Formats: sequence, structure tokens, C-alpha cells
Amino acid sequence: MKKTLLSLLTTLAFTFNLYAENMEMIDTNGTSYKVIGTDNEIKIEGMEGKVVFLEFFGLNCPGCKQIMPNLIKVQEKYKDNLQIMAIEVQKHDVNPINAYKQEHGINYITLSNYDVGRVARYVMEKSGWEGAIPFLVAINPTGQVQFAQAGVMSEEELTKYVENFSK
Repeated sequence: MKKTLLSLLTTLAFTFNLYAENMEMIDTNGTSYKVIGTDNEIKIEGMEGKVVFLEFFGLNCPGCKQIMPNLIKVQEKYKDNLQIMAIEVQKHDVNPINAYKQEHGINYITLSNYDVGRVARYVMEKSGWEGAIPFLVAINPTGQVQFAQAGVMSEEELTKYVENFSK
């Protein structure tokens, strides 16, 4: 009886640990990314070995405009070790996002909330995010979520995280 109960508990624990949410995102250039989320990991196809910043922003958000130059500088500085993926969450379509990207010289991947599928809701559920932007989720090179934070971050803070996670 003990062996059966222990076996059942082990199987259940193993099953829950294997639970993964399979999702997809399509960027504003039409490139598709498979995303697998588990309890504390978000793995994005093609981003293996890189620090990933998932940034939730809006075209009409003053704080987002304030953090943008910092993200541009950090993306340029760490282009081999970092990928910023910015999801526009104020319900704009691809064309206005691409125009905004070009106007501001954004050098990282942008996505429309319409084309990220379940990813935004998944992050909301797992992190407790309530919609405040800018909102940044930092993922280390093995896919483990390191932190999620609302608000503007300085170039120095972003640099520190990239350097710490890259080690």
C-alpha cells in the first residue's frame, strides 16, 4: 500500500513538473517564435543561450518612452548575449508599431498584443502583473525567469542584469 501511494505521488509530482504551456508569438516583421512556459521558465525558440527581456509597453505610455533609449543602448551593447522582445499592449496593430519602431530607432524585436497569443495572459497569471507598463520580465540564458518588475529601469540597472545573467 505504501509503495503504491508513494508511486502515485511520485507520478503526480512528475506529471505536474512536466506540465508546459505551448504558445506562439509573431513579431511585427512576421517571424514566428514558439514559446514554452512552465512554473518558473519561459523558453523562446531561437533565444537559447541569450538573456531575454520581455518588455510590455505602449505607444502612448510616457514611462515606456523613458525606458526605450535605455533598452536601445543595452540591446546594442549586448547584441550577442541579449534579446529584447517588446510586446505592445495598448491594442495597436502592426503598422503603427512598425512606424513607431522606425521613428524611434528601436533595434529590438517588437510584437503586437494581437499576435502574441496566450503569452501576455500567461505572464500576467504567473507574475501577478496587473497591466502597469512599462513591465519587464528578465529571463536567463537557460529560460529561468529571474524577475518581473513594473516601472522605468536605468541603463545601469539593465546592464547589471545582463552581465549577472550572462555568467
